[in-house]
Amino acid sequence: MEAASADGGNDQGIDIAFADEASQEIIVIQAYCPENFNKATPKAKWDALVAALPFVAEPENFAKAGRPDLAETLSDLKKAHPEYTVSAGLITIALKSDAIETSLKAHEAQKAYGEFNYFYFHQHDIVDRYRSLVDSESGIPEDVLHFSGAHFEDSGTYGRAWVGSVSAAELKRLHSAYQDRLFAGNVRLFIGARKGGINEQIIKTAKEDPGNFWALNNGITIVADTATPGSADDAASTLEIKRFSIVNGCQTTSSLVRADADPSAKVLARVIAAKIALRNEIVRYNNSQNAVKIWTVRAVDDIQNQLRREFALSSITYAPKQEGARKTRNPSIIELDKVTQYLAASQESFLLQAIDNKGELFDQPYQKLFRRGIKAPEVYLAWLVGGLADEERQHLVDGLGGDPNAGLLGVASGYWITYCVYKSMERFSDIRSAHLTLERMNTAEFKNALRKYVKQAATMFYDAAIDTYDRDEYGSFKSTLRSAKFLQRINSKLNSRIARLEAKALPNLTAVCKTAKITH
Repeated sequence: MEAASADGGNDQGIDIAFADEASQEIIVIQAYCPENFNKATPKAKWDALVAALPFVAEPENFAKAGRPDLAETLSDLKKAHPEYTVSAGLITIALKSDAIETSLKAHEAQKAYGEFNYFYFHQHDIVDRYRSLVDSESGIPEDVLHFSGAHFEDSGTYGRAWVGSVSAAELKRLHSAYQDRLFAGNVRLFIGARKGGINEQIIKTAKEDPGNFWALNNGITIVADTATPGSADDAASTLEIKRFSIVNGCQTTSSLVRADADPSAKVLARVIAAKIALRNEIVRYNNSQNAVKIWTVRAVDDIQNQLRREFALSSITYAPKQEGARKTRNPSIIELDKVTQYLAASQESFLLQAIDNKGELFDQPYQKLFRRGIKAPEVYLAWLVGGLADEERQHLVDGLGGDPNAGLLGVASGYWITYCVYKSMERFSDIRSAHLTLERMNTAEFKNALRKYVKQAATMFYDAAIDTYDRDEYGSFKSTLRSAKFLQRINSKLNSRIARLEAKALPNLTAVCKTAKITH
């Protein structure tokens, strides 16, 4: 309600301004509720938001326009969160406007106000995102959790929590009733009991030493929308929990079930009725002690759940939860860690990070790479480009034989080739076009056209790299491909080579999509 107080006279098109701790963004919104829900959003609503950007960039302009309160609000937000990105968007339950979509893509491509992320959510988006949210966070609608003895309650800024011991029998009851739905909020499902692995040890302890299981196990964490003590007779030992799931303890629960453990075996259990903004962090930090990579935690956030839903509509598997022991990498499954590297490699500011430390991409850069409003086709394009780039890199390496400069085509060069492809696409194609849909991109025609970009980019990069490389200055090939100085020097050569290409040297991907034949 405080954030919505921005609305009023001289608000310059801003109805809401606030800091979102969950996504680490400062968000400014133009909100529009139409009288007729069957009409498209007026373009003027988007134009009003865009016109407000100079005021958001320089909040003191609001004071000059008679809104010192807005000036103070935005100044305080920026001062309190200097590392946050700024996202500006229009949210409405009017129908989609193609004119607004076109303008949004144009603004994303502009260098002016490049510090902003843009988004536009219309009626269809709102409904679709709501369904995605319900699907991803549904967990179990409600049940009564029975503790082995009394529980105790704690509370804080995070919300409320109850702590106690839960028997193996109670966990087996929940698992029998709900199966994998019980782990809707967990970063991964049961990953098996590989010989020598932690789950094998959990199962062994449950079978052979159930009495000590409580002391030897870290326990489980359940996150719920609400939790209240049961009826008066058993209030000290039961909790009525709604919209809940186990966010840490899938391996423990599944292992107890598979071990058919003595029902008396117990585990420590926490039930947290937490604030929504804190839930992703609870998942992240509760799994930080395990062999869980940060991208598997990000895979269950709202942005990834929405993308997963979009991909599923086209029968494409995107960022699945980890399940099973060692699995062969399947090229038809889009893996979050790898596609994030490809997205990062498409931008000069993140290219070297994509090569050197992919884990860091899921911290501060994550909000820019997976900005609010990102669509599945943009992610899919990065996946296709990155995969083809690595294939072409290997093809070149095989053809060079014992060439002394072949080291410039090490694994890291796949990301450089990806970067070159995107630079080329900026000249020859509108990759933000609405015609680039998942269905049309997943065709032989589109992939063949994209392969032409990749082949051109691979040759271009290798030639420019040979011209630029100096062992005395950059050291090994490996260090060269991670060098900011090398990037700075090679950039101008790449730009020059792309500029010299003939007007129709590469296909227009939008035109390819328009004529691509969808056969599946």
